[in-house]
Amino acid sequence: MIKNNDILFLIRTYNEWKYLLETIENIQKAWYYKILIVDDGSKDQTYNILKNKENIYYIRHLINLWAGAALETGFEFVRRYYKQLNIKYVVSFDADWQHSISDIDNFKNAFENNKNLDVVLWSRFIKNTAFNIPWHRKIILNLWKFFTFFISNISVSDPHNWYKMFTINAINKIHLTMDNFEYASELIDQIAEKKLKFKEVPVNIIYTDYSLSKWQKSLNAINIAIKMIWNKFLK
Repeated sequence: MIKNNDILFLIRTYNEWKYLLETIENIQKAWYYKILIVDDGSKDQTYNILKNKENIYYIRHLINLWAGAALETGFEFVRRYYKQLNIKYVVSFDADWQHSISDIDNFKNAFENNKNLDVVLWSRFIKNTAFNIPWHRKIILNLWKFFTFFISNISVSDPHNWYKMFTINAINKIHLTMDNFEYASELIDQIAEKKLKFKEVPVNIIYTDYSLSKWQKSLNAINIAIKMIWNKFLK
């Protein structure tokens, strides 16, 4: 059985201190106390409120390096210190509390039911999940499934997301090189390339005006596709 103390929550944040505190509190209320914050160059009050906060591991980028770089920074911290941290799993979690902490049970159950799994991925598109994604975003996300299969020969229903759970073995094998939002496609590509065993589980996501405002523009999907093709076939 996976114990709460076996899990480290990895949160990337950028100018989200008002939402971050509530996110941390919700995680702690669920009896998870190992939390790593990667502050991706925030210019708000994030540093001031976290620098002396107990039971929080805090890493700060001096400048904003984007989501992929922040995730890799967190992974590198885990690679170096997982033995001292005494952890077996890492959960990547969003800072703006759109993720439901209760969904972590789906991730844990997946690992407990299959000891060979390396990664468990969220999906908004399997079973009866709750979300309020704008229709045009749903189209982009569904098209991205086909692109992911083309580029990586791997079938996933929801390739671009942040909510995931990794074993230490998986983190030791995954090394992200793409800093921006294309990191999500690179991560899926590495799961396929390294032959890591994965499973998707349903999660419930409720988007607010704030969380939707952070989304990249739909047209940026074209830029991500071009970068992925360059990185995989032409670099």
